[in-house]
Amino acid sequence: MVKCPLSPRRPRRMPSPKPRGRAVSPLAIFEGPGSLPRAPRKPRAQSPHKRLSQPQQNYNHDQSQSLIQYNGHVACASLENIIFPSCVTAKYSVGRILGDGNFAVVRGCVCRKSKEEYALKIIDKAKCRGKEHMIESEVSILRRVSHPNIVSLIEEFHTPHQLYLVMELVRGGDLFDAIASATRYTERDASSMIRDLASALDYLHQRDIVHRDIKPENLLVVERTDGGKSLKLGDFGLAVEVTEPLYTVCGTPTYVAPEILAESGYGLKVDIWATGVITYILLCGFPPFVSATNNQEELFDQILRGHYEFHTPYWDDISDSAKELIVQMIQVDQDKRFSAQEVLDHPWVSDDEALDRNLHLRVSHKLGLHFDTNGPQHKDAGITLMAAESTPCLHTVEVL
Repeated sequence: MVKCPLSPRRPRRMPSPKPRGRAVSPLAIFEGPGSLPRAPRKPRAQSPHKRLSQPQQNYNHDQSQSLIQYNGHVACASLENIIFPSCVTAKYSVGRILGDGNFAVVRGCVCRKSKEEYALKIIDKAKCRGKEHMIESEVSILRRVSHPNIVSLIEEFHTPHQLYLVMELVRGGDLFDAIASATRYTERDASSMIRDLASALDYLHQRDIVHRDIKPENLLVVERTDGGKSLKLGDFGLAVEVTEPLYTVCGTPTYVAPEILAESGYGLKVDIWATGVITYILLCGFPPFVSATNNQEELFDQILRGHYEFHTPYWDDISDSAKELIVQMIQVDQDKRFSAQEVLDHPWVSDDEALDRNLHLRVSHKLGLHFDTNGPQHKDAGITLMAAESTPCLHTVEVL
C-alpha cells in the first residue's frame, strides 16, 4: 500500500452510464421481511441481462480526438487538464477512460518499467463517505487472494481524496462474448468454463469468502499462449468473509439464490446456485428462471420454489451427466446443494462425460434473444473491464 500526497487537481468526473435494469445498492432500504428492494427509478424497457458496452482502449496521449463513446454517453478522454499524483505517474503512464460509474473511473495504464498494461481504478473517497469500511473489505479480500482464475490486484495508492487500484487487465471479453465469437462450441467447452469457475470458488470458499455476484459479465476470458481459453472471476464488490449467516439482499436476479430472497440467512453456497444457473445457460442459451412478462414477483416465486425444466427440444441432445450436475447445483435446500469441491469432482467436470457435439448455432442464437450480446463491444480492442463499479457502495444490484 502506498500513501500519496494530495494531488494538485482531482480527476474530472465523467457522466455515469445508465443502469442495466432497476438498480439498488446492497445498502438499499427494505420495507420489511420478504419485501423486494425499492428501486430509485425505472428506466426505459431493457433486457434484465443487458450489459454495458466497452469503449476502445487507446494510450496515445497526443491524439487530438478527446471524446469517446461509453454506453450512450460522450465522455471527455483528454488527459491534458488532469493531473495524477506523482506516486502513480512515477510508475505508470495513465491512459484513456475504459469505464466509469457513480463513484469511480477506470482508465488503462502502462507500467513504465515492464510495459505491462493494467486497469487503474480511481475511487472518489468523498462519494463513499460513511462506507469506507466496505471499500476496505473489498480491497482486503483482493489483497488476500491469489489464484489463476481470479483477477488480481497489483497494487494500491492512497491520497486524501482518491484510492487508486492497479488491477489486472483481462483481454478476450466476457463469457457470452467468447461463445458469440466462437465458430465451434460444445459441452466440453462449457465444462472447461465451469471447471475454472468452480476452481476459483473452491479457493474462495476454503477461505470463507463468498462472492455473491457470480454472473457471466463477471467472468472474463483469457486467451492462453497455447491457443486455449480460461476464465477469470472479477468484481469483488459484494464479496465478504462469512463468519455467521448473512442477511443482506443483494446480487443479480437471474442468478440470485432463494435463501437470499427469503432473507432466511445464507452463506457460501449462494455462489453454487449462481454457477448452476450459468451452467444451464451455457448449454441452452436461456436462463432456467424467467418471467414472460418481466414480472419480478413471478421470477422470484419461481426461484423460491426452484421451479424450472429442461425444455424440449433444446435439452434433448444434452448429456444426462450435465443435467444431473445442474440439478445438484440448483437445489433450494442449501444443505443438499453441491459444494464447489463437489462440482469439481463431478464426472461432467472432472472426467470425459461432456459431449463434443457442436452447440454453437443454437446456443448463440438463444443468447442473442435473451441477453444483450449484440451491443457495440469494440471487439478490435479485445478488452472487457471489471472494475468500474466493484465496491459495495459503487455496485448496483440489477433487478428485473
